[in-house]
Amino acid sequence: MTAPIRILFVDDEERILRSLAMQFRRQYEVLTESDPQRALERLKSEAVQIIVSDQRMPQMSGAELLEQASAIAPQTLRILLTGYSDLDAAVDALNNGGIFRYLTKPWDPQEMAFTLRQAAEIAARQMPAETRDEAPALPLNVLLLDDDAQTLSSVAGFCDAGGHRLLRARNLPEALHQLNTERVDLLISDLRLAGEDTAPLLKTLAQAHPRLLSLVVTPFRDTQSLLRLINEAQIFRYLPKPIRPGLFEKGLSAAARQAQSWRAQPQAVVSRVAEVPREEPERHKVGNLLGMLGRLRERLTA
Repeated sequence: MTAPIRILFVDDEERILRSLAMQFRRQYEVLTESDPQRALERLKSEAVQIIVSDQRMPQMSGAELLEQASAIAPQTLRILLTGYSDLDAAVDALNNGGIFRYLTKPWDPQEMAFTLRQAAEIAARQMPAETRDEAPALPLNVLLLDDDAQTLSSVAGFCDAGGHRLLRARNLPEALHQLNTERVDLLISDLRLAGEDTAPLLKTLAQAHPRLLSLVVTPFRDTQSLLRLINEAQIFRYLPKPIRPGLFEKGLSAAARQAQSWRAQPQAVVSRVAEVPREEPERHKVGNLLGMLGRLRERLTA
């Protein structure tokens, strides 16, 4: 018999916890905590597949909680509930806590249910992999979509030190060619390449190649756009320009460890599920790019 998916909801408002427990207790084993510190203690002793945390709590922010949760129980899928005035917190949670999704408050019950269903499906596939040994340090293929000299120097140094292969593309057609012909494990991209928007490509790759980890490196600081990349492109990290070497190295190293872990696991074990873009023009662009990445998808499903 398959064990039920366990979800831990953390919020300092008891009425919200009661509401969430009532909504989801039939589908999942629901745990609730109003104290973030107690929630972290439970993670040390109890198996939890999904943790959903509010951002604004008096003892600890949701972003801080999810960062600590990722260290205690890295296999958990982490979801942040945040109001529009706290959207920067979702970016912090992405970089420090590796969140699966953010949901804005007040949340839509159907959207919450759909997000939890996606997370539960992924968690069920990951369960057999939880006891695997640490992945070997396999060499990776790293594709850079950025003409910035500092970014190139940092990525080249990272590849040289780790024995990884660096691939480059000067524009989107070259990027599509590389993706169709080469195995790519890590993608490092600005949000503009040769004057073109790379966000549709990032969102397309989240659907066509869920194991490819994308890191966004950009001076662009439109929080709403970056947040859509969390949900719709499943970006692994957002790294601001000008590059801060320590933060940049930390993000690249975390991505390499994750990519090496996935390379060592069966294809069916690890996957991510990106939201389909909500705006029609964006959906149209993603549909067109999916067609252009036909050879990539054929290679991955062969």
